Amino acid sequence: MVMRLKSLVLLLAFGGWVYGLVNFYIATQQFTNTKNSVDGIVILTGGKDRIQTGMSLFDELRAKRILISGVDRAVRPSVIKQKQLKGYDQIHQFTDIGYGAVNTFSNALESAVWVRNHQFQVIGLVTGRFHIPRSLWLFKKAMPETTIFPIVVDVDDSNFVHLLREYHKYYLTKLVSTFLFDTDRETILL
Repeated sequence: MVMRLKSLVLLLAFGGWVYGLVNFYIATQQFTNTKNSVDGIVILTGGKDRIQTGMSLFDELRAKRILISGVDRAVRPSVIKQKQLKGYDQIHQFTDIGYGAVNTFSNALESAVWVRNHQFQVIGLVTGRFHIPRSLWLFKKAMPETTIFPIVVDVDDSNFVHLLREYHKYYLTKLVSTFLFDTDRETILL
């Protein structure tokens, strides 16, 4: 009897996990790139084609500035300009390089400072499809007064292993962030 109960509990837990994973996947497929005008574009490093995607949308979305968040401190601006921003010389002067972020949480904090400094109300957020839910969650917590539109980059990091990783990170982030953010004032507690 006890063995059957344990098996039933395990089966229900596994079923709940699969149900959540399928819902997470379906939710990520609903994201489409914005056609709305934005004040700024935030590009999260860490995935292929993110910088090029964000830079190519600068004029179309009528952005004023771009932040490339999460750049490794060892990478000099001249290297970024030469390798990543090649062909975007006309908007290089409107591009800020963020060296302060090492993960999605610090991307959100770095971007919130940038948004406030420029008094932006609407931003586009460039990242991978499976990374969007977690990024949006943290960005909305860090800057609740800002409208954030996702800009999807579908590349080789959109595979099943990446889906599993982001699914687990998303729910862990939601759990942990309840202790990091003041829900009454929507400000960050540090």
